[in-house]
Amino acid sequence: MEIKTLPVNKATLDKYCLIPSYFEVDSVLNVDVLNDGFKGMKFKEEKVARPYRKNYDTEGEPFFWLNFNTGNWVAFLGYEGAALVGGLTVACKTPELRMLNGRDDLADVWDIRIHPDYKHQGFGTKLFQEAVAWSRSRSFKQLCVETQNINVRACRFYLKQGCRLGAINRFAYYSNPKERDEVQLIWFMDL
Repeated sequence: MEIKTLPVNKATLDKYCLIPSYFEVDSVLNVDVLNDGFKGMKFKEEKVARPYRKNYDTEGEPFFWLNFNTGNWVAFLGYEGAALVGGLTVACKTPELRMLNGRDDLADVWDIRIHPDYKHQGFGTKLFQEAVAWSRSRSFKQLCVETQNINVRACRFYLKQGCRLGAINRFAYYSNPKERDEVQLIWFMDL
């Protein structure tokens, strides 16, 4: 796979949007809170009654990213020959971005997507490794990535890449009725 590194702007996002950003939800990681949290939490994977497809691009992504100052962001586009097979965006040094917690030493995998025709062929791993190398070369101390308990495959992917679960927010999406029951999971990798 050839990986091109591009700034995050409208022209790049026009290409980036050619890669679908949906995934199939057939199971979820339910969070059992033990003794109101005093004895911790436990995940239990459960099949959903009706599998469904979650598509972030129907929610205005990725063009809403341009509401942020993306001057420090980078997009990696992966090609197999002439075919655009995947993309990954790293956000960093953007004070208004909550995911970065005001830290200049933290980079965030803002988005990763692989075209459905090319999934499970190692392209996501290659893009993630490129993001790690890019972040290390710029002296970031950690890389983080957000996902939800409904994206079990992504959770397994980040764990396989060497990330550790650093935060669980059961109410992160509470104000959005469509996502109220989703749990935010933040993964971290020390660089």
